[in-house]
Amino acid sequence: MKRIKDFLLFNFIVPFIVIFFKILGKTFHFREKEKYQESPFNPLKNENYLYGFWHSQLIGFIYHYRNNKIASIASLHRDGEIAARAAEKFGIKIVRGSSTRGGFKALLSLKKFIKSGFDVAITVDGPKGPAENVNEGILYLSKITGKKIIPVCFRCDKKIRLKSWDRLIIPLPFSRGYFIFGKSIYIPRNTSAKEMEQYKKLLKDELIRINNKGEELLYGRKL
Repeated sequence: MKRIKDFLLFNFIVPFIVIFFKILGKTFHFREKEKYQESPFNPLKNENYLYGFWHSQLIGFIYHYRNNKIASIASLHRDGEIAARAAEKFGIKIVRGSSTRGGFKALLSLKKFIKSGFDVAITVDGPKGPAENVNEGILYLSKITGKKIIPVCFRCDKKIRLKSWDRLIIPLPFSRGYFIFGKSIYIPRNTSAKEMEQYKKLLKDELIRINNKGEELLYGRKL
C-alpha cells in the first residue's frame, strides 16, 4: 500500500502541484527590496552567494527564483523527497542530506556546485526545526567555501499557513509580497566553535530584522 501511495504522490500529485503553482504564480506580484546587486536576477552579479531563509518561506523562493543557477539541499526523509522533486521541476539543483544523515557529503556536493558558479539557497531552520532557529549547515558551508551568507526573507499578504512545524506559507492568487536582502555575513576559515555561536546569533537577528521590515512594508506593523 505504501508503494502505491508513493507512486501516486510522486508521479501524479507532485507534478500536479507544480503545474498548479506555475499557473497560480502568474497572478503573484512579488518584488525585491534593497541590495538588488546581490539578487540571483542581477546579470552583473560577479560572485555567488549562500542565501539563508526560514523554511516556512520555501514555496515563495522556489517559485520566484526558478530557473536560476541555484543549488539547494533536501533531507533524505519523505518530505525532503517531495520538496526535492518539486524544486527540480522549477530548475533548482538538489543534493540530498540533513544534519543527521548525509549532511557532510551534501555540503561537499554543494561546494562543487559553488565552484561551478552556482548560488546556494538553504532553509537555515530546516529540515525539521525548531522553526526560526539557525542550524549550523549554512555557517559551515560559508566557512569552507569563503562565500558570504545573504539573509533573505519572503513576506506576502494573501496566504495560507499550514499547521506544520514551520507553519509553511502558501501564497494565494493575486498575492502581493516582498523579498528583502539583509546584511551579508562572512565567516573566516579559522573561526572557532565559540565564534560560530556568535555568527549563528548574528544571522538569526538579521533574519528577524528583515522579516519585521517585510511586515512593515505590507501592513505598516512589525511581527
